[in-house]
Amino acid sequence: MLKMNLRCLEKMTYLFLLILPKMDYKLFMESIKLFESNPHYLNLMCLNEIKTSKRDIINSDCLKSVIKLPDRDNLNNLCCLPKYHKESCSKHYPIFVNNPVSKKLVSSVNTAIYSTTGNDDYVYKNRASRLYPIVLSKQEEMKIKDKNDKKKCAIPLKDASTPLLLAQAYLDYMTFIVNIKEIQSLLINNPEIFDMINLNKKYLIENYKSRRIFDEDGYSICVILGNEIKLNDVSNPDRDNRFDINENDIQLGHNYPRSENYVSIRGLNLLPMSRQGNRIIGEEVFTEDIWINKLKSIIKQF
Repeated sequence: MLKMNLRCLEKMTYLFLLILPKMDYKLFMESIKLFESNPHYLNLMCLNEIKTSKRDIINSDCLKSVIKLPDRDNLNNLCCLPKYHKESCSKHYPIFVNNPVSKKLVSSVNTAIYSTTGNDDYVYKNRASRLYPIVLSKQEEMKIKDKNDKKKCAIPLKDASTPLLLAQAYLDYMTFIVNIKEIQSLLINNPEIFDMINLNKKYLIENYKSRRIFDEDGYSICVILGNEIKLNDVSNPDRDNRFDINENDIQLGHNYPRSENYVSIRGLNLLPMSRQGNRIIGEEVFTEDIWINKLKSIIKQF
């Protein structure tokens, strides 16, 4: 009943936010409260704070005329390991062998989950922590944007998250990564972590039961095209996929698209999509039928 209520609240929140005439930070903050209350993740992971002594230096002079997302001071990542684990707390899973393929894989996953996307540095930083303390909406960004001055002082609201929601997001995305068919040779056995991931896999399947997110053998797929994910689609150290593009390259896809009205980097919202699949769904909701009906309408013409 609790899972059903959470899913219904999520859908109602999304639909309500879409019809509002203007963005308000309060909406984003309310969505954080909703999604952080999910007991599934609270019960699975350690979630102890991982304190860091390094802090970003903020250029405050350029921020006097803007309104910032509140409650962002001194945020630290939380431990995503299973409850009562014996190892040191970590925001990563120590389950990969040390070779060039796994190194690139681990780096790409960490970047996708914990860092914002590339940007132009005029106001929004070109990659930064999703916990960066200065978060601005597009409206606030435009107040101080000057193409003669790269301020590098904030991250976009739609790319921001919280420590708890990042831990959720990491667990979900790693659940898809370790279920890639060809990945077994890269994994180190860690029963506690894999037991937690298997429980989360069942949770994801139940919550996405209107859609196929794994194939009939339980392996990860591009959730849009249904293609089996190959290891080269997620990690090929001999190819820089920023420039040498393959349509099957796996990207961080979303169920509900990135928005300034709700937090999108969180549990139950991240899915593996190929470059082509991500382009097909665009900004539609994966669990709604609009994108499918659009494709059906196109097919009917031929």
